[in-house]
Amino acid sequence: MRIGKFLVNIIFVFIANASILIAQVDFSSKQLINGVAIFRDTADPLLFYYEPGDLTLNTTKNGAPDFRFIDLRYTGTKCSDDVGEKNFMSMVQFGVVMKEIAPDALQAIKSKLKKYGRYSLKPLPISHIDTRLILPVENNTQKRHQPINNDGVLEANNKDGFSSSKAFWTKRTYTIKLNKYESQLLNTQLKEKLLGINLNYVYHANVWMPNEDISGSKELKEQFEKDSIVDESSNIQNRIIKSNTLTISIDTNKYPDLIKQIDINEEIPPTYAAIEVRCHDFKENLRPELYLKTVEIEATSVNNGKKVTIKTNFKSKYTDLYSQYIYFPYAVDMNAPMRFRVTEINTSGERTISDWIDKPECSSIIDVTSSKKEQKITNEIIDIEIDSSLFEDEIVTKVAFNLSYTLQGIQKTETITFKKNDNLHLQSIRYAVDKNTLKFYTITKHLSGEDTPVTENKKELNENYIYINNF
Repeated sequence: MRIGKFLVNIIFVFIANASILIAQVDFSSKQLINGVAIFRDTADPLLFYYEPGDLTLNTTKNGAPDFRFIDLRYTGTKCSDDVGEKNFMSMVQFGVVMKEIAPDALQAIKSKLKKYGRYSLKPLPISHIDTRLILPVENNTQKRHQPINNDGVLEANNKDGFSSSKAFWTKRTYTIKLNKYESQLLNTQLKEKLLGINLNYVYHANVWMPNEDISGSKELKEQFEKDSIVDESSNIQNRIIKSNTLTISIDTNKYPDLIKQIDINEEIPPTYAAIEVRCHDFKENLRPELYLKTVEIEATSVNNGKKVTIKTNFKSKYTDLYSQYIYFPYAVDMNAPMRFRVTEINTSGERTISDWIDKPECSSIIDVTSSKKEQKITNEIIDIEIDSSLFEDEIVTKVAFNLSYTLQGIQKTETITFKKNDNLHLQSIRYAVDKNTLKFYTITKHLSGEDTPVTENKKELNENYIYINNF
């Protein structure tokens, strides 16, 4: 149950209600200048964006790799179904630095953009970053690489971990938990100086995609261009901007302290990230009215039994930060109950505070993503399949499926096209739609020698699969 709803008189209310220009990066405008991808804005011809940099391993002040492998040995519990047994719960953590554009490359970019006039150059807004940690496997002819099962988290521990309108973030911490097998594999690899660990990473962004080129009469092209102007916001798609691999090689003889093996007994040490907090509201835009979500977590100290509380925030402006590991300042009791509560602030400045909620006893994850009931938007997918025999009629050159729906009160359209000789008979549309709103579709047939395509009457969409086998 939600309680304590009231207005918060803080400055962001004015900012949230102001007219904010949203970047619309033209994906088709990509150009490489000195090895750096540059994109143009669809609305402002003098606004350009540059891609994020590659990741490198951070180093500490004394020059050591900013890397930690924490191997915790504990006596099994009922939660892990290994009561009385000696077992391990391990964690890998390392700092990563995003490379900045080299000075000579930056100068070349500026020189190239000068021809457009008084231009602006900004970092491209990143929606999220996918990561996968890969361990090489030695002496195994069947398998050379072992992906870690769990998803890792890139965390912002201070202001260096947040991007702004002027610069990308510069330093974040990557954290991932390992199972027993993965822990043993990594331990052996580090101690025996085997091949390096690989972090695969992929940057995603919401970009504007141009409409498909249309052939036909002048009137048809003009009508299509008119419709495109009305619906051009529906051309926003989430695309991969850049991907790469960071290879990490650690000399454990030179830096033996990078591997820590700790015996614990019914407590979580302060250096161990025991609890992961997740919130997908902003990453998936589930509640556009939400501005900020604060999570308070309360545990019990092993020293004096006092309550220990820690907070973490999720914000609408940082969609790529949707998971955080929690570090308690003191060792806490693993068997004592934990609880949490959530404070939400929306774009109108209203604050809502939940009751305290008990954390599930055997779970190390607290997921505060809004419930289906709270969400204003749902993410859906529809599969469209076409009977290839339709193209046996030589006059049929192309068939288009047009989806119409509402997102944040704005009418959107998505179109996929089947062509005569492309051998692509099944396509999908992933889209976000306002809850409890109607969706419609039409099917358009393009005929050889005809300037005007034939479109069926609009139908309501009530299923997630459409089979096109007649007109």
